[in-house]
Amino acid sequence: MNKSEFRGFKQVFMFEFITGIQKAGFKVFVAILCAMAFFTMPIILIIGKIKGDDNADNEAIRSAIETVYVYDETGLSVNYDLFGDKEKYKDVSFVTDSEISYSDAVDKLKNENNHYNLVVKSEYDSEDGFDITIVHSSKSGISDKELEYFEEDYQEFYRQEVLKNLNVSKEEYEYLSEEVSITVMKANEDGSFSEGGSRISYDDYFILIAGLMIVFMFINMSVGNVATSIATEKSSRVIEYLLTGTRPLSLLSGKIAARLLESVIMAFAAYSNYFLSQLVCIFLIAGEKTSESVSDNVVVISSMWESITFSKLVIVALYFVAGIALYTIIGALTGASVSKLEELQDAYKFYSFIMIICVYADMFLIIMMLNASGLEAFKNFCTIFPLTGAFLTPALILTGKVGMTTGIIALVVLIITAVVAFVLAGAVYESMLLFQGKRIKAKDIIALMKKQVIA
Repeated sequence: MNKSEFRGFKQVFMFEFITGIQKAGFKVFVAILCAMAFFTMPIILIIGKIKGDDNADNEAIRSAIETVYVYDETGLSVNYDLFGDKEKYKDVSFVTDSEISYSDAVDKLKNENNHYNLVVKSEYDSEDGFDITIVHSSKSGISDKELEYFEEDYQEFYRQEVLKNLNVSKEEYEYLSEEVSITVMKANEDGSFSEGGSRISYDDYFILIAGLMIVFMFINMSVGNVATSIATEKSSRVIEYLLTGTRPLSLLSGKIAARLLESVIMAFAAYSNYFLSQLVCIFLIAGEKTSESVSDNVVVISSMWESITFSKLVIVALYFVAGIALYTIIGALTGASVSKLEELQDAYKFYSFIMIICVYADMFLIIMMLNASGLEAFKNFCTIFPLTGAFLTPALILTGKVGMTTGIIALVVLIITAVVAFVLAGAVYESMLLFQGKRIKAKDIIALMKKQVIA
């Protein structure tokens, strides 16, 4: 390739880019993307705040439960009056010395209509530990939500009573109740650290799936735009006029570069709105009571960014652009292989098959990482192999599931693959652009590529 091969690149690039960003579809898509990035977490937090308020209101509302018949077979000394001292359960009676047996109490409960009573049985097994059974009747007037609240409160109360029987103080109880979090770190040859083992948490699973879907969306849109643009020019025979003043390689590279810049702009706009939403989330969380699960989600997303370095961001950004470029080149060849726009859908089948197989392989890896270990070989393959890595590797690098060395190797392999694909595509692009007739199939493209390269 020489410099003359890129004659007209600037004109093609500027035309494709300006017309692309001026399209209503592009503007609407960017607006939707930014809105999703900005409003998703604040909306989740607002819902969590409402749930937190509901929980607070629930604490102030007296329970509809009237009587709880307790059958404690653990041998522990449990003071149920303390449970009844809670404002919510002040009107609830706890019967611990019922004259009837547990089975008779359950049978009696079944036959009562519109009652607000429960039967609770506590047992202890040396292997399984404590087992608490709460029985209510289908004819009971107690709502499912109220039963859920009672279950949570009773479990917490009983745990405290068990620890009291062991002479554990309140401070010791709080200390023992803290969760134990274990992270296995692996020291890489380049001096960086990544999480050891191939299993992931549900939080990592969510982040990897979200990253996969986001990259898939960008790639699919970029490929679709390039393929449709080329197929339209061929179908309307405009391509014949374009080739009089522009080299085929300029058309190919100009269209790809325009799509890449559009993708970068969309990604930058989306992530900028995401960071702004984090500021909003900080204000929403500050001094407010939200549900614990929602707050945890914010912590998970925020903590992920704490481990991200500038070098990681550079590698991920380059990999993101190179991955889109590789698939866009395939899309350009797909668009050039047809003579009519109506044939594009049929030509898309082969490309769609490749993309779906690669996405499914990545999703299979994520699911297996959630449930099993010992997947290093398969993970490294999906990371380094360009067609699968284009979707998942950026998220794996950001979350630290692959080390920097593996990420750099994957980036180098992807760039080499994209360059080779571009060179080979350029070798056959002119012949395919001028071709009119039946759609060129994959085997014909490979044969044409060999012929052009040898020549």
